[in-house]
Amino acid sequence: MMKVFSLLPVLLFFAAIRVEAQEQIKRENTEWLDVWLPETNSSGLPRVLLIGNSITRQYFKEVEQQLKGKAFVARISTSKSLGDPGLLQEVELVMGYHQFDVVHFNNGMHGWAYSEEEYGRALPGLLQVIRKCAPNAKLIWANTTPVRSGEGMRDFNERNIRVVARNRLAGELLKAEDVTINDLYSVVERNNAFYNGGDGVHPSPPGVKVLANQVSDQIRLALGENPGLDDFPAGFTPQEVGARLVDRFIPANHFLHGGKWIHYAEVCTWLGALRFAQAAGDTVLTGRLKNRFEPLFNEESAYLPVRNHVDLNMFGSLPLEFYQITKDQRYYDLGLPYADTQWKLPKNAKPEEKASARKGFSWQTRLWIDDMFMITVIQSQAYRATGDKKYINRAAKEMVYYLDELQRPNGLFYHAPDVPFFWARGNGWMAAGMAELLKILPENNPDRARILDGYRKMMASLRDFQGKDGMWNQLIDEPDFWPETSGSAMFAYAIITGIKHGWLDKNEYVPVARRAWLALVPYINEAGDVREVCVGTNKQNDRDYYYNRPRVAGDFHGQAPYLWCVTALMEK
Repeated sequence: MMKVFSLLPVLLFFAAIRVEAQEQIKRENTEWLDVWLPETNSSGLPRVLLIGNSITRQYFKEVEQQLKGKAFVARISTSKSLGDPGLLQEVELVMGYHQFDVVHFNNGMHGWAYSEEEYGRALPGLLQVIRKCAPNAKLIWANTTPVRSGEGMRDFNERNIRVVARNRLAGELLKAEDVTINDLYSVVERNNAFYNGGDGVHPSPPGVKVLANQVSDQIRLALGENPGLDDFPAGFTPQEVGARLVDRFIPANHFLHGGKWIHYAEVCTWLGALRFAQAAGDTVLTGRLKNRFEPLFNEESAYLPVRNHVDLNMFGSLPLEFYQITKDQRYYDLGLPYADTQWKLPKNAKPEEKASARKGFSWQTRLWIDDMFMITVIQSQAYRATGDKKYINRAAKEMVYYLDELQRPNGLFYHAPDVPFFWARGNGWMAAGMAELLKILPENNPDRARILDGYRKMMASLRDFQGKDGMWNQLIDEPDFWPETSGSAMFAYAIITGIKHGWLDKNEYVPVARRAWLALVPYINEAGDVREVCVGTNKQNDRDYYYNRPRVAGDFHGQAPYLWCVTALMEK
């Protein structure tokens, strides 16, 4: 009896601990578990497991579709949270069915009764169970997504502070454990449209698609694949996006400069639409775009821009594009004078215009970075149409002048010499202008090496400033500014073009371009309008001026570079 009585306090002690542990489990009033294990009797493909909650369940079907033929994808979605031993039991049960090759896991949106300290203490236990069940699997941790609230879901809910804290704790632990971090939080953080109309926790359909794209790409990388620029998911292919944007453009009203003449942003959109039609081999679409232009020869001829400003002369690039397609002399006769007059000094020229002309530059030179698309595109088109090298040579000389005068040590450009801000769309014009020029500049042109060097320097800086969501900000180097679509699309176009033409290393820049395109497409709304486009912006030496610029949807400044991206992606 002595042995029995001596053991009794010990047994009571452990029983008390067990009861206390049970009492410390903090569960929701309704707990749920949802498991999906497809192709349980099949073989021949890797097995992937997604561990998460109802948000995981939202994006699962799209992930499964994107990985079809590449992997069998299973799912465990649960309301159990870190700190609850039931979570570990559920995970261990499901993982006992198969040996998984990739495990993509998250836990953080439930268990709010647990403190962040308790959350951090419990996470190693989940990692231990996963590694015990799948010792050879590649592990990917998914950061918990934001919690939003307010009108249009523009604000972050007060609980979001805890989400950020949990993500930080998980990142610190799991990076040290050689676990890949999939930052789903940042992917959807800055686009409130991903939550609009919902409860602030569960993303809207566009947000679900974005999360699925990110999850699928991370899993493909873990499986040894390298997602490229020719395998975008449904809804993101350049053919689909191009068709949506062109259908939106053709019936649109003209966008007039000063209420008088066709605006350069419309010209850029028209060019993008026309080049998309050519890339798609769509003669019907080309005909529709010709029909839109035809009235400019007749009843709408008053809309033809005068030839006295860099933003107006670039109009000639459009009829010259039509000429290259149709060989209709009317387009040639209309377009070429816009290129010629850019170097023909007017009688009433100002002293600074005369000075530029004496140096061999266009009298329209003003050292605004926007110019380097406007001048480049019309002169390049004149070279394409005529074969006369004077057009491309003087465009190259002008570009070198702007590079020497305006490019900063970090590869970017101030909006103007007296405005020390890296405005996105201004830099976008420069990036696109260099790409447009380099595409046709002869290899033996003496200025080519200098331009290529300036281009690569800029692309390296853009690579480094790209946001975690794939976008670039209104002021590129200001992390607290908002993501701006027109500049981001111009950067994407310049990078895609560099990849396709071999100016940029594919391994280094394809991920940049892919992230950008996957981020850009969801900014197109149901009407086919690109959102978050900065309105037309003159230079001003005031940081807040750029931050507070109005943002609009459907402006041709945004529609155009999206179409350029489409055509660049379709290029072989």
